[in-house]
Amino acid sequence: MSPHLVFRKVTPDGLAVEIQEFDGYPLLLLGQQKHSGPARPVQIMGIAKEEKASLAGNWYYEYDPLPKTLSLTRVTKWLQEHGYVVGVFDQFGNFRRAA
Repeated sequence: MSPHLVFRKVTPDGLAVEIQEFDGYPLLLLGQQKHSGPARPVQIMGIAKEEKASLAGNWYYEYDPLPKTLSLTRVTKWLQEHGYVVGVFDQFGNFRRAA
């Protein structure tokens, strides 16, 4: 079974799941709707497979890791060119930029 990410369309912290097409792959991104600054913070989760609803009313995406043939450096650069800053969110919704 693929890993999955449970989400609401937008959480109270302003986190939301987003899909961006890159090089024929649907990238699953965790982004922050509420932000200050010119670039929008995102965390790359992997390759989106399927959006599903659960009986509890939550939604989730099944996803696969990025394939080894897809350069993380290229993906990061492309996202930066499109107004994103890549990093990691902690469990409280705080963002830390990737090194």
